[in-house]
Amino acid sequence: MLVAGIMLLGASLVAASGPAVAQVVDFRSSDREMNRAIAEARRTLPDFVALFRGGTGERHAVKVAIPYDDGNAREHIWMDLTAVEGDVFVGRIANDPVYIDGLTNGDAYRAPSAMVSDWNYRSGSLMHGSYTTRVAMKKLSPDQLRRLDFKLAPLP
Repeated sequence: MLVAGIMLLGASLVAASGPAVAQVVDFRSSDREMNRAIAEARRTLPDFVALFRGGTGERHAVKVAIPYDDGNAREHIWMDLTAVEGDVFVGRIANDPVYIDGLTNGDAYRAPSAMVSDWNYRSGSLMHGSYTTRVAMKKLSPDQLRRLDFKLAPLP
């Protein structure tokens, strides 16, 4: 079975101590709970795009599934969103990838919607969306959870 690396935190999600703390949690591609979270995020992606275009919230991001290992696996990594051009999401990679060579934090990136596996934005102290993060957080230790600097808003 293939394992997909899920980047839990992006540059827009930082630890209370200040520096970005990226957590990578690996999931098998057959993980039912994670696949349900991805499906729900993709189902609600048009709503997120409408919120982004309407100026709702701040710090918008999408998680994109970038292939590596000859396309046999995917690393899901956050991208800070700067634009949506038709079916293409435009932004900057928000973490240093673990498995992908030649791509670093801050690199410009364009991803078709088919590559998007999650989305989020902040509104005040609440993080909206983050469907896959909610699943991945279950694998974190209590100490790791305490270091997260965000509260999840209820899902729509």
